[in-house]
Amino acid sequence: MRENTEHRVSESADKIVLKTEVKRGEGTRDQDKVNVKVKGNEPGPTADKLARVLDSLEELNVSNRLRETQPGEKDG
Repeated sequence: MRENTEHRVSESADKIVLKTEVKRGEGTRDQDKVNVKVKGNEPGPTADKLARVLDSLEELNVSNRLRETQPGEKDG
């Protein structure tokens, strides 16, 4: 009888993980959420990285693009 054993290791050299949830809207059906996670070794640069990601999301208008996406819509 042959036994298969599988081991998966998920390691990160990063010591700091920052997570944030950006929420727009107040009503249950009127909320859009974007979850952002950045990793790094030092607090300052990791916080700067998170700020850059949030700035980029805003600059690229990601929230509005997601808001305009509706379930069941087909490309014209």
